[in-house]
Amino acid sequence: MIRLNRYIATATKYSRRQADGFIRRGEITINGTVISKLATQVGPGDVVALNGQVLTPLQKVYYVLNKPRGYICSLSDSHAEHLITELVPASPPVFTVGRLDKETRGLILLTNDGDLTLKLTHPSYQKEKEYLVFLDKDLHNKDQEKLLRGFSLDNHKMVFDSIKKISSQEYSVVLHQGYNRQIRKMFNALGYQILDLLRIRIDKFVLRDLPSGEFLNLSGTDIHKYFD
Repeated sequence: MIRLNRYIATATKYSRRQADGFIRRGEITINGTVISKLATQVGPGDVVALNGQVLTPLQKVYYVLNKPRGYICSLSDSHAEHLITELVPASPPVFTVGRLDKETRGLILLTNDGDLTLKLTHPSYQKEKEYLVFLDKDLHNKDQEKLLRGFSLDNHKMVFDSIKKISSQEYSVVLHQGYNRQIRKMFNALGYQILDLLRIRIDKFVLRDLPSGEFLNLSGTDIHKYFD
């Protein structure tokens, strides 16, 4: 027996939290009967459907990729020269956990596991991301203080958790927020241009020496141990 929301999560890209929403709204049936109780269990032979579509558990896959420049983190884009999904197997279909913009390199996860996606991207989980930032000039102390205090951009208060100088014009930036192009926008707002931007860590998982454009297939392992 398996709890209904977990069964839905194993058969779709949705998380268990999203599955609970389907159940509450009466969109789930088991053997033709609408189910409204969140604690419902699914047994062998039960037929589960979402809005009439029968759900069959999928094999969960996890690809950790070193994204090169020039690739778009989208499943489809008629204007894109290269999509990130071209770098991993086409079946089963996967989606990116969060995004890196076209010119940003480095660590990104592709999966069909909605639960893990929620755990890594929802603000309530406060997952850290670390980047190496290469600037057009050294960062002034007063500007570093502004980045650590945070300031308003695009109707959000954006802030870095930490900044550490690695070498001349090279800095490690850690943040748990994930607003669109946040690092670029914050530095640009203070008069700096980013020459190169590389994500090297998501929570406890580190890019290490994975070559650009290559991926690790962590399917069949306990992927959650990397992101607990």
